[in-house]
Amino acid sequence: MLPPRIPVSRSPGIARLARAPIHHGLRQPSRPFTHNSRLLLVSPPYTRPQLPFLSPLASSRPLPPLSIHLRQHFARLISTERRNYYRQRISRGLRIGLSFYAILVMFQVIKLGVYQEEIEHKWPTPPEWSWKSRWCLRSAHAQQHPEEIGKLMTDWPMVAGYTKELLARLEDPEFEGKGIIEQGDGGFFVEGVGKTGYDVSGKSEPWRRGYFQTLMASAKAAENLEGWLTDWEQRISAPAEYVVGPSNPRPKPVPAGQKKVPREENCTAASPSPEVFYMKILTTRGFDNRQKLDAALAYADWLDYKGLQETAKDMYTWAMDIATSGLPVDAGKVVDVKTGVLKNNGKALPSENLIRVSTAFAVHQARSGNLPTALSIFTSVLKARRSLPPPAPGTLRPILPSFTKSNDPFRSVFDSIKLMLVPVEYPAPLSSGDEPPLRTATSACEEAGLMTYIGEIIYASSSKETGLAWTRDAVDTAEATLLELGDSDDRNPRHRCAECLRVGLENWKTMVSNLVVKAEKEEAESMQKAKGSWFGSQKQVDAKSFDRKRWEAEKLILDDRTRRLWPMIEGESGLEGIAPNSSLFV
Repeated sequence: MLPPRIPVSRSPGIARLARAPIHHGLRQPSRPFTHNSRLLLVSPPYTRPQLPFLSPLASSRPLPPLSIHLRQHFARLISTERRNYYRQRISRGLRIGLSFYAILVMFQVIKLGVYQEEIEHKWPTPPEWSWKSRWCLRSAHAQQHPEEIGKLMTDWPMVAGYTKELLARLEDPEFEGKGIIEQGDGGFFVEGVGKTGYDVSGKSEPWRRGYFQTLMASAKAAENLEGWLTDWEQRISAPAEYVVGPSNPRPKPVPAGQKKVPREENCTAASPSPEVFYMKILTTRGFDNRQKLDAALAYADWLDYKGLQETAKDMYTWAMDIATSGLPVDAGKVVDVKTGVLKNNGKALPSENLIRVSTAFAVHQARSGNLPTALSIFTSVLKARRSLPPPAPGTLRPILPSFTKSNDPFRSVFDSIKLMLVPVEYPAPLSSGDEPPLRTATSACEEAGLMTYIGEIIYASSSKETGLAWTRDAVDTAEATLLELGDSDDRNPRHRCAECLRVGLENWKTMVSNLVVKAEKEEAESMQKAKGSWFGSQKQVDAKSFDRKRWEAEKLILDDRTRRLWPMIEGESGLEGIAPNSSLFV
């Protein structure tokens, strides 16, 4: 058993305090912190200074606003060290944010520059123009080819905006129009059309070509914006039936997602009439016959679309005068000016402009219902094209630059850098069209288009099987030409051949479908007659059944051929049914 432990204090200080104090000779006064006042028995001493902001507020005293309270005590709440810390953090955040924003801005600027360089290579602009004029022209070209810039539909209001600003610069002597001359004393004014064209013969060929392209783009935009209004307050364009105003109290609802609604009081016409721009081209001095013929045929085609047959015929007559004015021989030896039929006497070949006018006039006659006249013109043009001479050895045709984007991102970046470093070469001018054309690889495609027209007319007017045979030959020719062109650099011939092949296949399918329906009907009628006949009825039924099976088999073969060729056609012109249309709002 352990002995009992002596209780020893673990706190020696307490033991020392318990000892009796040793008094020396002099009495020491008691220290304040050891002197216990009797007040301790009543109230405790204050342990902190009595400051106003530490004291509880009386219930009768109103609370100051939070903003005043924080302003009064802000210096006390945030110390100098913390103020410097926050200042550093805020300045660092601002520097990072501004740097990031600057990087984004520079990235967008670089992206815009690369885009402008790409479309400049696709649609070169006159080098002598200022940067803003070139910007407007190339942007208008790009907007007219949405499939080339990754869009679905053409933004015609934007095209009209670009060309309007560009025309103002080109026709202003203070900007790009230095050197143009008004014809007559201050120019001629035509009612409903406005001023006639200028005299631009003193300008360079690239300037004149760019001016012509601007006028044609303005005319195309005006065709597509007919009946459209522009609200200049809200900067939107829409057809008149969507505009709210006194003349249209019950407008159509705007498309989903469109928040702005155009108001009639703020609206004006989105574009002038196409006639203004076409007539300006036709009356401008300095354009060649090809350019004037382009405007005349486009204007006549638009008049046909509007149903103005007589006015369109007058415009085709004007186009014929333009084409015959460049012939080196008497026009009567080459073409019948009244009917448009080429004579093909083997002595004088028709010019390219003359072939174009005759073809367009034949289409006009077919639309007007004059099928015999149209057929005569088409056959004469086909004979003339087949008699064209081949080009001389070593002859080079001008080809517009063509660029295709790669799906490989690294290849795409490399191509973009290459475009930025390679200067743009403005293409050489095309011929005036006053010389006979040469037979090239695309001539067969032009012949296929004529054969398609001929087959359609013959099918509708006289012999259905003969018209179907012409259509078959047209499809075979177009397919062979498209395969022969392959992956050529010039995209325009491939595009024309694809369009010709598509039209030929559609015509062929329509013809065969009609023949199948007709054969089924005739077979049913022959079977009905066979019930009441004793002799020879079965032979007629068998013959009609054979015809039906024949056309059904051809339809199956045609469907299989269409499925095989459609990827090739869609790759060249798959967006053409969508792209020329205009977006509803901008």
